[in-house]
Amino acid sequence: MYQARQKLEVERNYDAFVRTLRAILPQHRGQYALMRHGKIVAYFDRPGAANVVGCKRFKDGLFSIQEVTDEPIDLGFWSNVAAH
Repeated sequence: MYQARQKLEVERNYDAFVRTLRAILPQHRGQYALMRHGKIVAYFDRPGAANVVGCKRFKDGLFSIQEVTDEPIDLGFWSNVAAH
């Protein structure tokens, strides 16, 4: 059950991220977006820093991390693995 919720969260975040990428790219290129419930919560210079904050802030582990680049890459799996 938890893995299904986590997968749904990652998919929702990724879809929202792709829709906003063009708008955020100029200011946040190369940074990592911490996401929850389809919204960007904060930006970080390193994915590890985003993961630490995500784990502390969201005790249920339902968040994902996306790199702000020209080619969106789903880092949701990485953030889920790192969170455990």
